[in-house]
Amino acid sequence: MKPVVCSFYIRTPAGDSQFHYDPVNISSPHHDSKMHTPYPPQVGDLIHLWDFVKKQGGTYQVIARQWLHSSYGSTNWPVLEQQPTVGPLLELIVESAEGVFREQALRPDDEDGES
Repeated sequence: MKPVVCSFYIRTPAGDSQFHYDPVNISSPHHDSKMHTPYPPQVGDLIHLWDFVKKQGGTYQVIARQWLHSSYGSTNWPVLEQQPTVGPLLELIVESAEGVFREQALRPDDEDGES
C-alpha cells in the first residue's frame, strides 16, 4: 500500500462567512511540500506545522479532510498497472489552535518560579 500524500491549508476568516485557505509548504524528502504518511491526521487532531518558505508555523487543529483518489489511466495510475503508482491525495484544512495543555493551571508551589 502506498502512503497517503497530505497537503495542508490554513483557514483564516476573510469576513462575511468566507475564508482564506493558504497552503503550507512543509519540508519533505520528496521535495513536494507534502507529508507522505500511512497515518494521516484525522479531523480533530492537533498537528504542528512549519512552513519552510514563510518561516512560520504553529499548532493547528484539523477541521476538514478531502480525499482525491487516482483514476485508472491517469498519470498516477497508468493503464495496465494493477494499482496506482502514488498513494491517495488528502487535502487537510486546519485552523490555528492551542496545544493540549492550554487549560493547565499553575500549582501553588510553581507560582514562585521554582521547580
